[in-house]
Amino acid sequence: MSIKLIAFDMDYTLLRTGGALSDFTAETLREAQKRGIITVPVTGRNLEELESLLPALGEIPYAVTVNGCVVWDLKAKTRIYRETAPQAEMLKMLEKAISMDIYTEVYSGSVYTNPYCYENMAALGMPPDQVPLFKATRTVVPDLYKAMEELGAMEKMHLVFYDVPDKHKRQGVFLGHPEFSYTAAYVNNLELCSKKVNKANGLAALAEHLGLSADEVMALGDGANDACMLEWAGLGVAMANAVPEAKEAADVMTLSNDEDGAAVAIEKYCF
Repeated sequence: MSIKLIAFDMDYTLLRTGGALSDFTAETLREAQKRGIITVPVTGRNLEELESLLPALGEIPYAVTVNGCVVWDLKAKTRIYRETAPQAEMLKMLEKAISMDIYTEVYSGSVYTNPYCYENMAALGMPPDQVPLFKATRTVVPDLYKAMEELGAMEKMHLVFYDVPDKHKRQGVFLGHPEFSYTAAYVNNLELCSKKVNKANGLAALAEHLGLSADEVMALGDGANDACMLEWAGLGVAMANAVPEAKEAADVMTLSNDEDGAAVAIEKYCF
């Protein structure tokens, strides 16, 4: 198998806990790029959240963002692919979330939330290491429902529950809708997108654009939202810190994100 594209999740996969990129991982990415391998972040983040990290990643020509909703040609600054959720049904879900005292935000180009959620991120269950990023990249609007009603094209709704028991207790009202796909990036969150959206579909759209097959792609991830792309790729690599769904979907395991497991796997299977 000749790997021509390496696709990697960012948080808790490429990055260490807390969001740092190690020198070893940065050097390994650059070595892959020197060898002609395309390196692509495949992330739940939108482009705005990702942009500050891109310089450290070296030559990154493409990005799969918002769990596969939007695929970017970064050099041309154009979208290759975009899939939004059905507006009327997403607005119903948004109305429920706002009424339930759940941290709620919506991706629609930028990421929008309301003042209450923005000011109480940690108290509402946001992982502490994620709060600085979220504080720096959210657009606060007085009325989230009204803002989304006016914008129309919604890519993702992101909910954060207080903890895992709270998620299990209250997520049921959002689940099971035939127009949505559901995933999670960490243990107490829930993400709703169009039923057509997942990281595998976004990555497949990019591969088709580039004329590559799944067998020529290596994917690395840790979260439930990574499982589908680990299964789709010719070589799926799960981190040691990955959730069970990701480990089951992967072909092989590597070390944890805090042990530079992504870089170790890239060296092992691509060099």
